[in-house]
Amino acid sequence: MRALALVGALLLAATSVSAATAEPARGLAGLATIGVDVELDPSQTSLSSAELMRRIDSRLRTAAPALTLDPASSSRLRFSVVVRPYSATALRGFWLPFSGTYGIGPVRLSVERTAVVTGVSTPVLASVWHAERQAAGPWRDSPAEIVRLLDETLSEFLAAYHRR
Repeated sequence: MRALALVGALLLAATSVSAATAEPARGLAGLATIGVDVELDPSQTSLSSAELMRRIDSRLRTAAPALTLDPASSSRLRFSVVVRPYSATALRGFWLPFSGTYGIGPVRLSVERTAVVTGVSTPVLASVWHAERQAAGPWRDSPAEIVRLLDETLSEFLAAYHRR
């Protein structure tokens, strides 16, 4: 019963994430150069950080040509994947034959920039924009689900970038 509540909560969270609002993203104002970082959970053996980085790089160069990609930039576009395998037995709380394994966890795209905070003597790194989605499905489909969620969050970022 506990496992069903967990799965229900994850599905509710996944469907309740709202789309980007039509307001300009103030944190993206003046953003002209950005570096890209990919953090991938080690359990994702069929995907690589380099593969995801190439996908992000290609999409940004095509959709936002005014945005220069520079690995040395202090502004960072960070893609984090924490989708991990969970057995149906662990989720359900008891074993059943033919139970599978599920990939569950967040996929997050964020922009981090240096910001000046009153009372702090040096600039700090702050998240100025982010989009997060929850992956939840069969483990074997996790790589395709992660790529789909990457494309979805990149579209949201690009829409916010163009509204700035």
